[in-house]
Amino acid sequence: MTIKLSIAGLGWWGKVMIERLTISDKLEIVSLIDPFPDEESQKIAKNHNLEIYKDFDEALSLSKSDAIILCTPNSFHMEQTIKASKLGIHVFCEKPLSLKSIEVKKMIDACNENGLILGVGHERRFEKGWMRLKDIVTSNKLGSIMYAEGHFSHDKLAGLPSDNWRADPKFAPAAGMTGMGVHLTDLMIWLFGPVERVFATTAKRALDFKTGDVVTASLQHHSGLSTQITAILKTTHYQRVTIWGENGWVELVDSSHPDTPGPSYMKTVMNDGTVEEENFEWTDTVSANIHNFIDSINGEREYLFTDVEKFQNISVLEAIYQSSLSKQNEKVKSFN
Repeated sequence: MTIKLSIAGLGWWGKVMIERLTISDKLEIVSLIDPFPDEESQKIAKNHNLEIYKDFDEALSLSKSDAIILCTPNSFHMEQTIKASKLGIHVFCEKPLSLKSIEVKKMIDACNENGLILGVGHERRFEKGWMRLKDIVTSNKLGSIMYAEGHFSHDKLAGLPSDNWRADPKFAPAAGMTGMGVHLTDLMIWLFGPVERVFATTAKRALDFKTGDVVTASLQHHSGLSTQITAILKTTHYQRVTIWGENGWVELVDSSHPDTPGPSYMKTVMNDGTVEEENFEWTDTVSANIHNFIDSINGEREYLFTDVEKFQNISVLEAIYQSSLSKQNEKVKSFN
């Protein structure tokens, strides 16, 4: 079944969504929502013969959507998700789902109670390199995992004015966590299971952002494994994940971003001296994530993200922010 879809929030990422999804054969965009659409948004809507609703409630009641993508600010996500779920509309919410784990629990419950899918915009799980990392860990090729770390840094947001919401800790706490770091914590949770405690620091090195421009966090998983993530908001694009196991190590270096295509390179070195090298071409992971969401709505396959993982990632985000303030090791809230 072709899913009728609305998109709320026509900023940078909302426009990327429209660009990617207008050519999909799994869905039909039926309406756009933004209280203050800019000139470019209005032009895009006209080119695709789409109406822009300025009122969210009116759009939900009139557009006859099966699903909605929320590209709106973090603070709106819970209220908008609950409103949509009460009308039987599936929700795909851009990351982070919220800044508060208690709100994520309410979002999950609202969708589950109405038999709906709650999707989340962590498209990086659909990258070929990340999927290969998952295979390597799951297959136990490296044996017991000793340690892992991930970096995701760029300067795509460095030009924002200091009063932009993405530079305000009220809406985007702990430097690059909400833009980049949550992708890395999602990866660590996906690969190595729930996180129990975190210790994090932030710094303001180059940008005049209240939220800071560097964040680093150590994660202690329930399994006893320790991992670490780092995100920087003012440096040339850099992505790397390295995993060390008792039998060898693997490193994935990415040159791509969901909106800037580029290849990825993986190297695996085993204790016996065996060296394996793999290259991965860029794929449209944004569409892949949405298509997985659509397929799960149609009952064709399971959605890649579990409710526990969705909740856990925001609990980790909360704990990282709290730790950056307290300078202490902080406990991560449990889903149950």
